[in-house]
Amino acid sequence: MSAIAVGATQTLPAAAGVGRLRRLAGPGLLVAVGYMDPGNWATDIAGGSSYRYALITVVIAASLLGLLFQALAARVAVATGEDLAQLTARHLPAPLAKAAWLAGELAIVATALAELVGGAIALQLLFGLTFAAGLAFSALATLGVMIVSNGRPGVHEKIVNALLAVVGLGFVFLLSRSRPDLGQAVHDVARSGSLLHSRDALLLALGIVGATVMPHNLYLHSGLVAERVRGIAPRLRQQAMQLATRDTAVALSLAMLVNIAILAVAAASLGGQGPAVSSLAGAHSALRLSLGAGAALIFGAALYAAGQSSAITGVLAGRLLTRGFRGRESSTWLRGIATRLGAVILACLFVSAGGSTSPDALLVFSQVILSLALPFALVPLVLLASRRSLMREFQLPPLLRHGAMLLTAGVALLDGGLLLAQFTA
Repeated sequence: MSAIAVGATQTLPAAAGVGRLRRLAGPGLLVAVGYMDPGNWATDIAGGSSYRYALITVVIAASLLGLLFQALAARVAVATGEDLAQLTARHLPAPLAKAAWLAGELAIVATALAELVGGAIALQLLFGLTFAAGLAFSALATLGVMIVSNGRPGVHEKIVNALLAVVGLGFVFLLSRSRPDLGQAVHDVARSGSLLHSRDALLLALGIVGATVMPHNLYLHSGLVAERVRGIAPRLRQQAMQLATRDTAVALSLAMLVNIAILAVAAASLGGQGPAVSSLAGAHSALRLSLGAGAALIFGAALYAAGQSSAITGVLAGRLLTRGFRGRESSTWLRGIATRLGAVILACLFVSAGGSTSPDALLVFSQVILSLALPFALVPLVLLASRRSLMREFQLPPLLRHGAMLLTAGVALLDGGLLLAQFTA
């Protein structure tokens, strides 16, 4: 019997069940944060400055791929009342579960590295702080949010939503200033298929996909939905599934629009005006020249908000991962400290192995780690969603199940190609 069915045997007023349904609107926005983090910014800006609007099609395809897997994570949580980490630990072979756990932990550390780097770059651009000082401030700011919100459900969600508003409004402003050419956009999108014959364009397209779908988001999403679905009566499960799916679709559609806006701003302001912009600092400088100091300031503020919101959700994902695989929940702020220390160690290992110390090189390195870890989350997700004993009436239909399996294999191949390209470039 599923956890939802067990919860349903308890006496709960009908109104309580309906009230719990409303809580399923919200996890999608927390997950959407990971779809517009500094790693996405870096690939979107490089795509827009190099190929104008052509790679918008790749942004849309990557977002739809992410939507499919995030909806699948929510589906598993609604059907079972448990999150992906818990189900992986209990129902899959121990070697696969341990590999998934280690890969998930590594992905969260890599995500923390990307957010710290993105926040440090933003503070460097806004206030002239050194990169090291920016790293320290970004880490302390995240820990401060975790301490303030500890034991106060919903506080971190409100903070993240406020930061997302800064990102969204920032790019509405930048779009209005850069004035993208719709005719040029249609022309570029129409010829986007021919660009993928170019090795550089293909690598950039793979980078956009790799920066979009992240392993920790699957654990975070399933955990948030599972927490909110417990206690909902069986008769309301179908409504819960529909609401969770709709919440996911709306939130990730907004994230997709932000990514399109980032690419469009880069295409309109930086594309075709010289060498392609390959760094966040370079994009800031170029925007200052093309759109003015005000636009550059908005860009820096939105970048910091994106990095800080992603850092918060990364810590939340780590807490859920620990609870699922170890059976006990770690302290949120202690988890945040450990994750950031892990990010620093990961950066030191990268540098000691001969890697560049530049912030953008560290961002690329974090995306490579995430690409490696992603299949270790996707494979358990698809296997669990295909089990009738767990999913019951919510088991994936054969067509969707086979499609999810093929896409998982495709993502693994794409990520392998991106990794190979990084080492052979």
